[in-house]
Amino acid sequence: MCLTRIRHRFFLQPKPGFTLIELLVVISIISLLISILMPSLSRARDQAKKVHCLARLREFGTALAAYENNSGGALPPPEWYPSPSLLNPPIRIGGGQGNSENRAVTYGWTEILFSYVYAEEVRVSTSFPVLRNVDGDEWQKYFQCKSAGEDGESSGHYRVYLPSWSAGSYVLDRDGKWGNNTQANPRRGAQRENIRPKMPLIGDANDLSERGDGVGNDDCSFIDGGEANYAGTDGRSNGNRFSDRHYGGTNFLFQDLHGEWSVRMRADLARDFDLNGVDDIDRTP
Repeated sequence: MCLTRIRHRFFLQPKPGFTLIELLVVISIISLLISILMPSLSRARDQAKKVHCLARLREFGTALAAYENNSGGALPPPEWYPSPSLLNPPIRIGGGQGNSENRAVTYGWTEILFSYVYAEEVRVSTSFPVLRNVDGDEWQKYFQCKSAGEDGESSGHYRVYLPSWSAGSYVLDRDGKWGNNTQANPRRGAQRENIRPKMPLIGDANDLSERGDGVGNDDCSFIDGGEANYAGTDGRSNGNRFSDRHYGGTNFLFQDLHGEWSVRMRADLARDFDLNGVDDIDRTP
């Protein structure tokens, strides 16, 4: 009988639980740990985007090498005009009959590289590939860094650096120096072997570029001499320039087709466009 009572008391005795204070302490500790881990997780996510961006630039290098094999060593032009007959469907201008025609549009280097990577031609009816993210085209996302912003609000596609890409096509001032009259031919691609070593070919582009409003000079597929660090009309952020979105630095694909992150290259190019060791004259983009 005594043993039965002991068992009965043991099993029916209420088990102790957590007090309110203990629960609050546990919640506070968990919140503290989350607050400590969140910055680390955010840095890890940003680092992953940086690595992905460099990997994508190296893919561009592989595509460029494939293109050079078929072009006699020349890079694709930063911009070019496809045959109107290749645009499908044709663009209808005006109303009524007899007004349907193929309007000339400007294509860029991205269509060419995409066709070499995926063996798929890209034919669209709007100019400049760096604007086409607003249309939701999947192919052009290939040329947009994951840190550049969301569709419809970002023009931060990769852009080529024209002083490298079109080397030999520049017309300098009369004294042979860079100045306000310096001009380049963006429809000409250089021989990569003739480009100065350590010159960047492609880089992260500003995702707040003021070009791209559909009026006048839309957002183009290249960054010209004098634009590498151009702040834009707001004096801060909206210029057509390279971006420092990866830890204050920019990812570049260089002349020898290797990818590298740099915190100085953007400022160096703004001071010395062709990296020949001589500071160039300030030029308005």
